[in-house]
Formats: sequence, structure tokens, C-alpha cells
Amino acid sequence: MLLLPPPTGRRRIRSARAAAFTLLEVVLAISIAIGILVVALTFHQQATVLRGSLIDEAERLAAVRQIMDRLAADLRVAPVHERIGFTGDSNSLRFVSTALPLPGGGVQSDFKRIAYRTTFSGDGTNLAVSGLVRTEEPALELLAPAARAVAPASTNDETNAPAESTTSTIAPASAPVSVASEPLTDALRHLRFRFWDGLAWVDRWSGPTPPPGVEVTLGFEPLPADLPPDQYPGEIFQRVIFLPAGQPKPSDPTLVVNAPTR
Repeated sequence: MLLLPPPTGRRRIRSARAAAFTLLEVVLAISIAIGILVVALTFHQQATVLRGSLIDEAERLAAVRQIMDRLAADLRVAPVHERIGFTGDSNSLRFVSTALPLPGGGVQSDFKRIAYRTTFSGDGTNLAVSGLVRTEEPALELLAPAARAVAPASTNDETNAPAESTTSTIAPASAPVSVASEPLTDALRHLRFRFWDGLAWVDRWSGPTPPPGVEVTLGFEPLPADLPPDQYPGEIFQRVIFLPAGQPKPSDPTLVVNAPTR
């Protein structure tokens, strides 16, 4: 058997050097690890920003949908009313609202004064839109004339009988009225109402009859002071709400006009 001599000290040092990492290899490995970590952090930051943007956009769309649906629900049941009527401008609406007409006629008992107004922040000429507020106020006293008009006429047999009040459920004018004010959103920075008069869109409306249509424009970016509303530079959300009470009544096709005979 051939026996090899044990390795000397120099051979041992060479073997240890061959099994260890050099300084260049360590620096290169650390650089690669740092690069991978930076890329991972960058992607994570971008994903976080994108997720936040999607959440904000979803909240804005939900707020717009809620405001539009609330406006449509109120405006579509706005009746023709001689005393209060319908008034509005580019920043506010004021009208009376009620439930849908009863199929068999009768007196409604749920009249409400509805108002939408834009809130502003700032001072002087630097006012900017800061939100939208809805105000609801009961208007039961509006039923008094109608209730008296439909009251049954008293007969001779009931002359001595105590008259039954037909307005017992109507609150007196001096009674305190509960006014509910509800801020719909504080994220709006642009709001505009326009009214269809049958021929063109106008910025104001006032009269007993509601307009045939109301255009609602919302935005989440402020309108620059040097630009008109028609040139709003940001993203807008727009809806046209048609009011049944303001629509012209169709002519009766069964109506026949008798021409004078000669």
C-alpha cells in the first residue's frame, strides 16, 4: 500500500483559499440582492398607489351615483304648485315634493319643501365649491285649502251637530317645523344645474310648473376662475333628469274639431 505524505502548511492554506469567497464575489452578491429588493419595493409601492387610486375612484363613483339617484327621486315627484312652485339656479334647487299621485284621486298628505344648495369655502372672490347639502322641511300646511275644498257639505240634519274638522292632522303655521339638513358629500368641487325650457338650456327657472328637464353636472376638480363652466377641464359626471310634471301634455287624439258649416 502506498501511503501519501500528509499535506504541508502551504497546501492547507491553498485549500482554505479555494473553498472561501473572494471580496468581489461578496460585493457582487450583495449588489444583486439589493437590486432585487429595490425592484420588489418599487412594484409594491406602485401596487399600493394603484390600489389607493382604485379605492378613491370607487368612492367617488359611489358618491356620484348616490347624489344623482337622490336628485332624480326628488325631482321626478315634484308637482305643479301655485304657492311654492319650482325655482332654481346654477347652484341651488327649491321645490315642493310629494308622493306619486293617487290612482283614485284624493288629497296628498306628504308635501315637503326640498332644497339643494351648493356650499362654498374661501373668502371674497376666491370662493370654491366644497360640497352639496340637501334640506327637507315638512309642508303640511299646504294641504289646508285642499282639505277644506274636499270637505263634505253639511246637511240640514247635521246643523246642530259639531262640525268635524277636516284639517285636524295639519300642523298649525305657528308650530315648530322640523328641518332636516343632510350634507350629501364634501368631495365635490364643481356643480352646475341647468333647466330645459322646451327649446334650450337655461341657467335659471322660476314658476309654478317644474321644467321638463334638469341637467346635473358634477366634478371633483375646482373650476379655474378664468374659465366658463362649459370649458371645465376635469372629468365631469352628467345626467339629465326628466320631470313628469313639467312635460307638455299630449293632445287627445280622439278630440274632433267641428268646422263651421256653410
